[in-house]
Amino acid sequence: MNVVTLWHDRGLLLAFSSAVAVVILGLMLFMSYRLIALGRRKAYRTLLISLGIIAAYHLFQLITALHVWEAPPMALFGGAVMRALAFILLNFAVFELYYKRRPRTRAWLFGLFAIGVTIAVCDVFVGTAGFAKPMADSGLLAPVLDGYMLVLSPLFALMFGPHLLQSRRYVAGLAFAFGGQLALMAGAYWGADSPLYAGAAALLPVGYYILLFMLLFERVVELLQSAYRSSITDGLTNLFNRRFFMGQLDYALRAGKAVGAIFCDIDNFKKLNDTQGHQQADVVLKQVAAILMEETEGIGLAGRYGGEELVAFVSSPDTSSQAVAELIRSRVAKETIVTVSVGHCTAEAGMSGDQLMKRADEAMYHSKRSGKNRVTDYAALAGADDFGLESAASGRRKR
Repeated sequence: MNVVTLWHDRGLLLAFSSAVAVVILGLMLFMSYRLIALGRRKAYRTLLISLGIIAAYHLFQLITALHVWEAPPMALFGGAVMRALAFILLNFAVFELYYKRRPRTRAWLFGLFAIGVTIAVCDVFVGTAGFAKPMADSGLLAPVLDGYMLVLSPLFALMFGPHLLQSRRYVAGLAFAFGGQLALMAGAYWGADSPLYAGAAALLPVGYYILLFMLLFERVVELLQSAYRSSITDGLTNLFNRRFFMGQLDYALRAGKAVGAIFCDIDNFKKLNDTQGHQQADVVLKQVAAILMEETEGIGLAGRYGGEELVAFVSSPDTSSQAVAELIRSRVAKETIVTVSVGHCTAEAGMSGDQLMKRADEAMYHSKRSGKNRVTDYAALAGADDFGLESAASGRRKR
């Protein structure tokens, strides 16, 4: 069977588009189910329900198009109603992928549901002749319900489009849905008996589901990236947490890179906490962290070691840890209300990340006890009479 035959045979065209829609919707259903199983937000339950209803509708269309079952007009009408309600629910579910449902959003949802149900009930009980109309070609029974479906696409584009991160893709998908519904109505009610309209009515909704699948897939990737990012970063400062930082440091050392470690401690941080409160202390901590991130971007990595202890390592052959440490110290003194004591150390062959950070920490402690707001190179302390592990271990926690 060639493409021309498929295009002119409306039953086969409808069967083809319905089969493709069922496959795409099935993939989205699986994605939604897996996210629910992983304990994600309740929005995916709404998405799962709406996708399930729409998938059932297209499966129903596929069965009728292949003449497996000759559906009565009431069944066709019920399918059209469920499709309209599921379309409403689906768009609210897409919105909830980005935002929590609010009372106003809930009111809109129930309001649109009520309008759709009212239209359907009126069409049943106000003596419509739609049930007597052959439905083999159009598949729709209620002109008012069809018009309602046509209005929903631009309405959702205005309601939700400006607020979504994938706004263009979402609005483009709604444009496909609008075009498909318009072509369907043209063939059913306006006498536009043409393969062009029949093809548009069958295939444009498939384009809508493809764009919707792309939107959902990208949103899932965003959420997974966000979850991964939160597992390796500190929630307050956005610096990498200690576990991830040390892992990356060990990796750089094993790769044989020239690595220099920097250990920073905010001076008089406890006093700041006691006199100005935790909120102000958090603001200062985030300011210092931002400076570390900026100064190590592209040449290394910054992390939060614990409390007010912030660390970094530099693995660029063109930049020394000494220069970066001094930049960090001077910027903190100029741009914040605190100062930092800094120590740095250049890695030696065969050294582990823990050993390197311990030396940088010891150098930082020397800066702390010798006046604060200064940078100390661990190499300059080697052999100094007043520097030793025991004195460092006994006194470093008094800072």
